[in-house]
Amino acid sequence: MRTRNIVMACIAMLALGAAPAHAQGLGGLLKKGKKALEKVNGVLDGNKGNNQEMAFGKSRGADVQQSCGGTLRNPIPQIIDVQLIGAYGKSTSQNYGTVSLVFKVKMIANKTNIRFGVNSTCPGLMIDQDGNTYKTQESAGWYDYPVTEGVYMKMPVTKTWFADVKKTATTIQQLQIGISASYDDTGLIILKNVPIQWDVEP
Repeated sequence: MRTRNIVMACIAMLALGAAPAHAQGLGGLLKKGKKALEKVNGVLDGNKGNNQEMAFGKSRGADVQQSCGGTLRNPIPQIIDVQLIGAYGKSTSQNYGTVSLVFKVKMIANKTNIRFGVNSTCPGLMIDQDGNTYKTQESAGWYDYPVTEGVYMKMPVTKTWFADVKKTATTIQQLQIGISASYDDTGLIILKNVPIQWDVEP
């Protein structure tokens, strides 16, 4: 008898619990489920955006035409003004060499150094006019360069270069290298359609 009462109570609770769901119908449940899913996706997308900003800087900047040819995109224009003086190739053998960059920079923020380099978050990559890809030398990392606020300075990036570049490479179709003023102000400088000057002193 006691077992029967417990079973009846359970059935009654299930019936009462199902009544509101039945009353709102399947359409109502689907709408609520869709809204919940949209909220979850919104949170995930928001987090993805924040991670992307952290990895590539708060401002991606715009492609700006350079006097040496091609364009440059500065990811932190609110911190530093960066212009390309040129991309220079140096022969290491008859058919191969290294390519390094020389910038002209002016600090907008009150900073005493800027960092250029590459890592897993800001990988270095160069693609020539024929679609050949090149990476930075094995010892590449982040390196400090001294700067002064409000003054343009010539800045050869001597500690990060692209290795084993074919000397048939005459134009950089696209190149990326990291720049950082702080953990939050970090991103990729993007160069496009820049000529390579082989065995010329910057």
